[in-house]
Amino acid sequence: MEKNISKFYWYRLTKFGLFHIAILVIFYQQRGLSFSQIMILQSVYYFAKVLSEIPTGAWADRVGRKKSLVIGSFCHSSAYLLIFLSHSFVLFNIGEIIAGIAMSFASGADSALAYDSLKCLGRESEYRKIEGNATGMRYLAFAVFAPIGSLLATVNLALPYLFSSIVVFLSGLIALTMVEPHRESKSVQSLMFNVQRKTYHEIKYSLQLMFTDKRILWFVLFFSLVFLATRLGFWTYQPYMKMVGLPLSLFGVVFAFMYLVTALFSKYADRLEKKVKEKFTLFLMPALVVVSLILMSRLVYLWSLSFILFQQMTFGIHEPILKNHLNRLTPSDVRATMLSVQNMVGNLVFAILAPFMGTFVDRLGLQNALLIFALVIIIFWIALWQFRSNWFKSTELQSGLAEEEK
Repeated sequence: MEKNISKFYWYRLTKFGLFHIAILVIFYQQRGLSFSQIMILQSVYYFAKVLSEIPTGAWADRVGRKKSLVIGSFCHSSAYLLIFLSHSFVLFNIGEIIAGIAMSFASGADSALAYDSLKCLGRESEYRKIEGNATGMRYLAFAVFAPIGSLLATVNLALPYLFSSIVVFLSGLIALTMVEPHRESKSVQSLMFNVQRKTYHEIKYSLQLMFTDKRILWFVLFFSLVFLATRLGFWTYQPYMKMVGLPLSLFGVVFAFMYLVTALFSKYADRLEKKVKEKFTLFLMPALVVVSLILMSRLVYLWSLSFILFQQMTFGIHEPILKNHLNRLTPSDVRATMLSVQNMVGNLVFAILAPFMGTFVDRLGLQNALLIFALVIIIFWIALWQFRSNWFKSTELQSGLAEEEK
């Protein structure tokens, strides 16, 4: 069981060994797609994730997280191979659909497997640190493979997808060597569902739990806001690099530096939250993205690429911190399902807005689009902060009344 933790790190490293991460927008443009079409592809990808997120998470809770990781990696590898070979918008869509479903098999299941492995070892208090390190491994993978991908792209823009397919396949082989943790049987399981019932019981219970406990609902919605903010920024990186005159061969180097910063902040996310406290950390996440987008929209110079680092800081800290909060509030029986619910809502929000994002960039220009993205984030940010004050107080009051009745 102890080896699961080190394998969890290696799994994350290879699962996100994406050579194409720094050139994918340029690749699609070279194959004849507009920015709006590229965003439609991403919308298709995220809708595929949304539709499969909860069922695959519940399937992982029922059948096993290890099997879910293996299936996800092998399917993900085949998706990149299809995109490498494709030249039509239809085939690109099929590739993105397969990639979205494949990613949902891993989303939540890997974190749940790690948490339950630590629980079996009596070390669940270390989860936030372990998740931070694992998230750091993901961004370290981007930092290692992106520069190589840029160099491959100077030979052929499709080659990075082929190499991504190979490395992601290796993550499936690593998942095959993991041990499925034993999960304790809890009274809530016998009351709400048992292992003989169908998958929808896990889904139903997770949704009931989310809407009953407003703290869980708030963290799911807040994760969605941060997810939207960071993805809105991410898809503008490559057009912005092109705008400021960065050579294609250096795209990967810039991405590598960005993700090294992200990995560093992810690794020390636990210490950061302890240092500045939970409330300020939550306030900081969207604030960094908003500042970055505004500065990028007004200043278009080569050195302006440094503003992207603000977004990468949020990229690094949001998953380990927010997943830890959700894990603490969720029973083990539906932990992977609840993490999948969280990811599903974030994916759904982005999937709905991605085509509009592409249209804004094509019609209004990148700089004006960046300002619009910042405004959208600010509006939702203010609304959620108001909900936090009301929902957390009401939950605490209900908990206090329940204790008094006992």
